[in-house]
Amino acid sequence: MRLGELITLMHQLDPSLKLGIDSQSILPVSGMSASDNRLLFHTATQTPLTVGTFQQHAVHFDQQLIVFRSNDDRLYGFRQSEHWLLFK
Repeated sequence: MRLGELITLMHQLDPSLKLGIDSQSILPVSGMSASDNRLLFHTATQTPLTVGTFQQHAVHFDQQLIVFRSNDDRLYGFRQSEHWLLFK
């Protein structure tokens, strides 16, 4: 999934949804950075980004970046669960 595609897909979602990584226990996405043609999602803290804050920050990155977790796992999709947008 490329950043531009993700931004388009998220456009109609509730801006208050919290971002997280889908696992046995939700890992909140707390930040992002760009490196080597990749957008990396970081899970360093328990304070998650929301769809709204993600959209504000994402416009500053190259839309062609491919989305990864910071541990180099590529993210292919997402699902909504209650107040979370979970990436897998």
